Amino acid sequence: MTHSPTLGWSPERTWLFAVGTLEWQHAEDFASFPKENRRDAALVEFFRAQGLPAAQIVYLQDRQATTARIQHALEAQLAAAGPGDLLVLYYCGHGYRTDSGAACFASYDAGAANNAGWAVESIPATIERCFGGARALLLADCCCSGSLADAITRQAKKVAYACLASSLANESSTGNWTFTEGLLAGLRGQAFVDANGDSTISLRELAAQIAESMAFAEEQIATFATTPGFDADIVVAAARPRLDPRVGQRVEVLSAGEWYPAQIIDARAGQLKVHYYGYEESDDEWVAGERTRAPVRPVYAVGARVEVRWKRTWYPARVVDVRSGIHQIKYDDYGPEWNEWVASERIRPAK
Repeated sequence: MTHSPTLGWSPERTWLFAVGTLEWQHAEDFASFPKENRRDAALVEFFRAQGLPAAQIVYLQDRQATTARIQHALEAQLAAAGPGDLLVLYYCGHGYRTDSGAACFASYDAGAANNAGWAVESIPATIERCFGGARALLLADCCCSGSLADAITRQAKKVAYACLASSLANESSTGNWTFTEGLLAGLRGQAFVDANGDSTISLRELAAQIAESMAFAEEQIATFATTPGFDADIVVAAARPRLDPRVGQRVEVLSAGEWYPAQIIDARAGQLKVHYYGYEESDDEWVAGERTRAPVRPVYAVGARVEVRWKRTWYPARVVDVRSGIHQIKYDDYGPEWNEWVASERIRPAK
């Protein structure tokens, strides 16, 4: 008889606050994202299906997500929570830094006079002031999303936090839903997220799976952080059995003469079912093994002399760090404030 694991969260004690902004009032400042099959809605539906009461779910979408409404709705929801409750806060859209360096998430009306958007520092500040619960899990799929981790480190006092974000604090993030798809895969119990094979998925395993996917598919570095009191090894889902060791492997797949990053999601006999990163589930397909290959990307050693493309011009630089095959570089004759993590298409050996 199988044993159902004890989860580290319960629907009746969980509050979901989700903001999904894919269009903006000031379109000249913030480009819109496609709305078909939006994964933010799928994430909200997941929690609803787990039994979260409707009164414990706030989902502000597009035009609803003005700066003032976000703040008002968040304060009201936090005040309704009880001791020991868990807050799950999620944002997707555009993230950026103001001229003064402050990190912000773009609310629908961001860019108007005296409206820089949803200030990242205000998020833990509001939670500390208004939340009656004990733990907060903060999730963000946007540029500069790692700034949330910095904010909770500075402000955590009475609440314990965990943060999962699609990028570093000062780095860009793609709009391909890879991060949110990773969240859904773990919460839904996909077998390949269970790294140690114990039939459960911990928050730490979920974070590691997302980091690997972001590095492989988007060539960017995700962020994971916790503050004292939030156990990184809490169980977030029961894992399905892995019926084939190839399930979960990341490969490149040949399609119409091009190689595309993908993940194996099923395997039967000599056929592999793959999901293409950045594409819909309807594009998943069964392929023969000879159409797949291990990723082919150059890796430069720390200290290597390279050239890096920035706005169509190649600049001399050197590698100062390497993580998961992604390179952080320092441009010659520029200060460290210009250091950045670069994708493989932007880096080449020095002549």
